[in-house]
Amino acid sequence: MVTLLPTPEEMSRWDRLTIDEFGLSGQILMENASRAALYALKKEFGPLRAASVMVFAGPGNNGGDAFALARHLVNLGATVLILHAKHLAQYTQDSAYHLKLAMDMGIPCSYLPEYEMDLVPRIDIIVDGLLGTGFEGPLRPNMQAWIKSINKLGVHSYVLSLDIPSGLSGTTGQPMPQAVEADLTVTFEEAKLGLFLPPAKKHVGKLVTSKIGIPRHIKDQHPTAHVALGPDLADLLPEPSATMHKGDAGHILILGGSPGLTGAPMLAARAAFRSGAGLVSIACPKALTSAYGNFPEIMTLGLGNSDQWCSECFDSLLPSLSRFSAVVFGPGLGRTDGAMAFLERYLALPHARTLYDADALFLLAQRPDLLALIGPDAVLTPHPGEMANFFGVTAGAINLARACFAREFSFGRCVNLVLKGAATIVAGHEDPISISPFCAPNLAIGGSGDVLAGIIGSLMAQGHPPLTAARIGVYWHGYAGTQLANDFPYRGNTPMEIADYLPTALKEWKKCVQLKIS
Repeated sequence: MVTLLPTPEEMSRWDRLTIDEFGLSGQILMENASRAALYALKKEFGPLRAASVMVFAGPGNNGGDAFALARHLVNLGATVLILHAKHLAQYTQDSAYHLKLAMDMGIPCSYLPEYEMDLVPRIDIIVDGLLGTGFEGPLRPNMQAWIKSINKLGVHSYVLSLDIPSGLSGTTGQPMPQAVEADLTVTFEEAKLGLFLPPAKKHVGKLVTSKIGIPRHIKDQHPTAHVALGPDLADLLPEPSATMHKGDAGHILILGGSPGLTGAPMLAARAAFRSGAGLVSIACPKALTSAYGNFPEIMTLGLGNSDQWCSECFDSLLPSLSRFSAVVFGPGLGRTDGAMAFLERYLALPHARTLYDADALFLLAQRPDLLALIGPDAVLTPHPGEMANFFGVTAGAINLARACFAREFSFGRCVNLVLKGAATIVAGHEDPISISPFCAPNLAIGGSGDVLAGIIGSLMAQGHPPLTAARIGVYWHGYAGTQLANDFPYRGNTPMEIADYLPTALKEWKKCVQLKIS
């Protein structure tokens, strides 16, 4: 169901165990990596005969991959020049082995620090083999200069990066502070964590993951702490039964709405229906129920005797609470003292399958002691600003270490967490945590989070375990956002259109999965 996302340290451990314990040599791993890169380059670039290629070979193992690739390119008729970052005699072990083979073929080599980059003619292909995932920043001045040269040449050349664009952190995806801007990145064995994070997007180009021979049992015995959500999550959404009735698909309660904020529960309710819920109700202060009179598909439950939340609203809710399959608590709730009083009463006797969103999260951050009451089946769906409230930091600080904050929060409090944003994170009570592959600008609008809450709540109501519901919901929401870009390439869609597109997105999603299988 998922794609592994090793950190540089985890990948290094796999490499070491493969060589030292399994007995597959580093020379073979480099050969496999170079052949994988060659295959991807031929597929994406086209015929390589007579192509001019400049290979930037760094001082470490990434340079060894580059030496091996240079040999294959020459065998296919390309004209290749190797630019090596240190003196030839300084290369050792596996890199030296592949360098010798390249030299034995007569491939010309030049010492990169002495090469005059300003005199380079137009080149068809640039191979970036300067730095691999083992690099830790910041970059030295000479590396920064070489990376700038690659990017300058890349304006007119096709740039292939081996394993990761040089200069990117394999953990955070951040340039340190420069990074190659590749057209194609061929990453080896599994995509590294940093490649999936938003800062890396403009540097990676097309990402191709190629196996190089790391044994499965080594990866199973040493699992990664991060995984990517994958398209086969669609397999957890079965075809509807011909004999099903509305009760089989669950009854979800949207708990929210306040004066001026009645639209948020409506968006969550619409998304719940569009993602398959059988019954949907909105519970809000009694005087606000008329706001939903134009939506006959939605049932309402009036609480209290006014248009404001208060402690007594819970007395109106409690007799009905057990008949709902799941609850979404927070859209449009408001941040009043009355809303806080209602939250306190609710958490004394909460529905086990409750998703806390929006203003409920703001209130919980004011009273973090209440988090102990929400239970292990709860799901919290903060955006970075809401997450920052819990830690007393800025949203910017959260975005610089999203996975770290998500892990600390969810593991420490034994809750399920969805940290929204580009490459949304889903964390449960233990590793691995999941990362969405989507960065969809069409989702960057007010109300999009209410739609996501409705999807996840709907899936919980339909019987999916909360963490599974969160994973499916995040992928479905992200996939819908990317598909909406076909009709709204410059954004401009509304959150209701996100909700209404969900059934079509699921149809297209399942079709893509079936095509890959066949």
